Amino acid sequence: MKFSDIAINMAGIQPFQPTSDKPWNKQRVIHLYRRLGFGPTPTQITNALAANPQVLIGSLLDGIKSRALPTGPSWSNFTAADYENTDNLKFEHREEHYYRYLTDMIDDGLRSKIVLFWHNHFVTELNVYDCNKYLWNYYWLLNQYCLGNFKTFVEAIGKSPAMLSYLNGNLNAVGNPNENYARELMELFTMGENNGYTQFDVVEVARALTGWRCNMYECNDVTFVNSRFDNNNKTIFGKTGKWGYNEVHNLIFTERKVQVARYICGKLYAHFIHKVPDQEFVNALADLFIASNWELLPVFKALFRSDHFYNEEFVGAIIKSPIECFVDLVRLSGFNSQAVTSRFGTMWYGSENLGMNIFNPINVAGWPGHHEWINENTLTQRWSYSRELINTMANETNRETLRTLAKNLVGTTINDPDLITRELTYHYLGRALDDDLHAAAVLYFKGDIPENYFEDQSWNLDWNEAPFQIANLLGFLVKLPEFQLS
Repeated sequence: MKFSDIAINMAGIQPFQPTSDKPWNKQRVIHLYRRLGFGPTPTQITNALAANPQVLIGSLLDGIKSRALPTGPSWSNFTAADYENTDNLKFEHREEHYYRYLTDMIDDGLRSKIVLFWHNHFVTELNVYDCNKYLWNYYWLLNQYCLGNFKTFVEAIGKSPAMLSYLNGNLNAVGNPNENYARELMELFTMGENNGYTQFDVVEVARALTGWRCNMYECNDVTFVNSRFDNNNKTIFGKTGKWGYNEVHNLIFTERKVQVARYICGKLYAHFIHKVPDQEFVNALADLFIASNWELLPVFKALFRSDHFYNEEFVGAIIKSPIECFVDLVRLSGFNSQAVTSRFGTMWYGSENLGMNIFNPINVAGWPGHHEWINENTLTQRWSYSRELINTMANETNRETLRTLAKNLVGTTINDPDLITRELTYHYLGRALDDDLHAAAVLYFKGDIPENYFEDQSWNLDWNEAPFQIANLLGFLVKLPEFQLS
């Protein structure tokens, strides 16, 4: 048996075993795929319901881990000189990358979600370093290490040109240490604010990280310049030596291992389970993290396989980010990226207008998320952008997919508007509506079709109008609070 498969017992975390009181049902399948990914497709829901959840989750996470890394685009090594005497090529390449990532969110939905989590942890801002080559390297690292070894991940990110440029590591030199990256390395990336380090440690860590160089204006490669490295003694966490880049990370992950493990597992909990961490669960997950020598895969398996993750109070308890809102709608409807390519701008730049400019978080601490995603202005804009997506899903090319979805949900009962509305509602929201809201939803589904056609059962899902009725219902559902929740 693999270590990652027995690690749950080591951590003292109870695995989820379905019972009559806590069944493995559609609601929990949607919960899993919304938290681990960008929502499930109809096929994934069907397959998951027939699977053992422990086996399924292991397979999903192993699949993410073993998936081939993205292949670099033609411009992945372009320097600033390659963009000289061109008008918009740099921005065309940048948009190509945005839409490639969006395609992955829609067509895969798993690794891309974990990559987005780490992007909001190891924050860099493209608007600061302004180099496509650095953007690609950063994105590739997030994909490479998203379920890999966290210590190695931290070491790689710190020497990435995007991070060196963003937090001024490229300016950090002997005799003139720059504290920006050293501070965030401990405060945001490994240990948590004021959690086991002092201002003196920040200065000494900065000295140990000197020597690494890149020039974002030239968009060149990272090099180590020995003459810029401070080779004198430094004292970090009370230990003195001629510490360099590797030694700093060794000290953090040995002398402050409990702080690192609990801080990172607390962030995982807040993002994937609930904003208010259960400290006992976090501590158990942290023990596993340390025991697994900083491997992330066993930690993710323990989290998503745990009985705790499937508690009723955590289902639909986190507000979706803007991009989750849009991608979840597309995936649940059964569409691939090709079907909604014309709405990529709506999804990507709509997300930006709603406060989520991907690759440009609001500051080094990242997007706070949850309640910060919603206010009176952003909520109405969510409705508007979602409506544009729905219109595309109901166009002449795509509408039959909506009809097929509804038919698959209800089986042979294709002439009962109440049942069809109930099944579609549960499918998109992951829960049933109360009676009053359900009655309103049925009216939206019926639309302008005279009531007598429903009464005499002459209407059914084969009618030409059916896809537009589904779209009309979706227009109602996306305005409900329940739709905004993951």
